[in-house]
Amino acid sequence: MRVLTPYELATMTKPELEATLYRVAQELPLLPEGSAALRAAHVNLNAIRRALSGPRPGGFGPRP
Repeated sequence: MRVLTPYELATMTKPELEATLYRVAQELPLLPEGSAALRAAHVNLNAIRRALSGPRPGGFGPRP
C-alpha cells in the first residue's frame, strides 16, 4: 500500500474520502505485522481522518 499524498486527499470529495477510509480499514487486518504496507495504511488512516475532520488552514478540505 502506498501513502496517499496531501494533494490527493485535498481533491477528494467527502464520499470518496469515506470510501477510501473504509477500503484501507478493510485491508488493515490482512497486512503483515511490522511491514511497510501496514505503516502506510496507518499513515493513510490518520491522514484521511484529519481530512474528514473539517477544513484545514489554507482552505483545503473535503469538497461537499
